[in-house]
Amino acid sequence: MRSLVFDELLPKDLERLAQHLGDICEPSQMEGVYWLHLPPDLLSADQASHAACGPHRVALVLEEDSLRLEFLVRAQNSLRCACTGYATPAQRQFLIGFMDRLVAELNLST
Repeated sequence: MRSLVFDELLPKDLERLAQHLGDICEPSQMEGVYWLHLPPDLLSADQASHAACGPHRVALVLEEDSLRLEFLVRAQNSLRCACTGYATPAQRQFLIGFMDRLVAELNLST
């Protein structure tokens, strides 16, 4: 799995991070997993034409001492479809920027 990991996070940062992710992302049914929806203007041609499969989103996984952002773009309503795949270059830039802003906004020690 291609992903971006921020590790060695402090316990106090993990608590704030969990609260913040719960506020800005869609919590998953699995503990520690949050869904970040991609903006419509960043969807690939396949993703945009498969609106019924969406929303299209990526997983943020809060682990014991880390936050992992997966670069696999998943469709909420379809497990196996051409619209599921790794992030495009523009989507990757958006996701990396999201993580950078998260670190800055929460003043995380990384």
